[in-house]
Amino acid sequence: MARLETLETVAVELEARRSFLVEAGAGAGKTTTLVRALQHLLTRQRADLEAHGRRIACITYTNGAKRKIIERIAADPLVDVGTIHEFLWSAIQPYQRELWQQILKYNKDLNKPEDLDEVPTPPAIEYSDRGRRLSEGRISHDDVIALSHGLVKAHPKLIRIITSKYPVIFVDEYQDTSPKTMQLLLDHLAAAGPEKCVIGLFGDSMQKIYESGVGAVKRPDLLTEITKHENHRCSPPVVEVLNRMRPGLIQDAVGTQQTGEVHLFLNSGIPAGPERLTAAEATLARNGWARENSKYLLLTHRGIAGTLEYANLLERYRQLGRYGPDDLMAREEPYIQYLTRVEAMCAAFRNHDLAGLTDLLDEGRTRITRHAHKRAISGAIRELDAVRTTGTIGDVLDLMADGHLLAMPGKLKDLERRRTAEDLDERGQRRADFSNNIRDVSYRELISVTHFIDELTPFSTQHGVKGDEFENVVVVIDDLAWNRYSIGKMLAGTDKPDRTERSRNLFYVCCSRAQRGLAVVFISDLPDGAESTLHDWFASGTIHR
Repeated sequence: MARLETLETVAVELEARRSFLVEAGAGAGKTTTLVRALQHLLTRQRADLEAHGRRIACITYTNGAKRKIIERIAADPLVDVGTIHEFLWSAIQPYQRELWQQILKYNKDLNKPEDLDEVPTPPAIEYSDRGRRLSEGRISHDDVIALSHGLVKAHPKLIRIITSKYPVIFVDEYQDTSPKTMQLLLDHLAAAGPEKCVIGLFGDSMQKIYESGVGAVKRPDLLTEITKHENHRCSPPVVEVLNRMRPGLIQDAVGTQQTGEVHLFLNSGIPAGPERLTAAEATLARNGWARENSKYLLLTHRGIAGTLEYANLLERYRQLGRYGPDDLMAREEPYIQYLTRVEAMCAAFRNHDLAGLTDLLDEGRTRITRHAHKRAISGAIRELDAVRTTGTIGDVLDLMADGHLLAMPGKLKDLERRRTAEDLDERGQRRADFSNNIRDVSYRELISVTHFIDELTPFSTQHGVKGDEFENVVVVIDDLAWNRYSIGKMLAGTDKPDRTERSRNLFYVCCSRAQRGLAVVFISDLPDGAESTLHDWFASGTIHR
């Protein structure tokens, strides 16, 4: 009944043409509410939308979420579902002359502006994953948001055009949207006068774990806040921990999983390190926990990299800098970003996923339009598979360098060019050394780390699990392994505000994946003041000192 009441509240706001924000804690069924709100609009407003040539926009954070929503609304043609970059590019792409004028202004503020005075005529502007080259009309991922924001400020008529086409815009996972995009949506589109559109934000501010996201949005002047208090995923013992961790949003365990257990392992009598995890596993095994029914969410790499056979690759990223391992696991470094796409392409080919393969190849501008293309692509991927099995990362990069399958993005091309350059500064030489060293690593290690990040093992890092759920979850924490997070200092209340928020959100996301059982294992020592917070949060569970 609670879920229906939330949908009814959303429906009231939609009928009154008021913008709103649905704050939904972990396991609350946020996506279900979003989909049902779309279905409500399509039922009530289909005739009006069709008569005026209008549509509903639904902005997602990832392509995976995009596919899920399209499937659940049966690919209804009246709903444009896409990432924020796809949505914004579709809005500004037709206005090439105005876009070029905006690029000329934008270029002046860049760290390395291009010499656009030498461009005789404005080029056709395209959105590309190959990196920015403004002189050729090529704009990148980050440019789309900045240029869109500049265009709507310079041309108010563009706002009226967008809001006339899209009377309603939904945003999934609003907390991960960039501040500039949120400003565009709320200050320009939702507040656009007589043609304003309804903005519906769906998400959870405490599940913001990406630094680029806006996080909490507080606009009582513009948004009606609607809170969902149900938790359909977690057992009551797990929900109690989440409520103690987050007293500002108390949830009710309303799912089918009504039995569960919670364990906190401090194991302070055992030396810090993997031995603490071994001891915790022995205790959990006596309660019926096993690798087959448990998911390990790792805020550590101590001892795990060797187990999963990517120790050399991890060491290369450690040598890159203090955030190197973080960038590897979060896929925020050009080499791992590109090779992740290579692995996704091979997996789609292996699984006969033609739609997924087509999406990936389209990103690289490789079209599958004729049977001859399919035959050529098939042969190229088989050749790639052979190199992946026996070669190094450098062998794969050299094979992919011709761009026949997936073009290298501009950032990676630049790194590859600079690895043999001379007279580099200290930072540039460190990057060049990294580029050369990573090429010598067996490609099997890249496959192994990709499987790890993609959760094809019993282990996972934290970023890849948001939205997923598992029967039992073991959260393993080693604060010595991370720089962007410190769970211990967060618990003790002694860290900087931004890292405290990041660490708290990450811990909440990990703990809230558990359907039945939750175990938290600290394999590093806790700072003073942290243990009292843990005793409060896990008071109803079993604490293993």
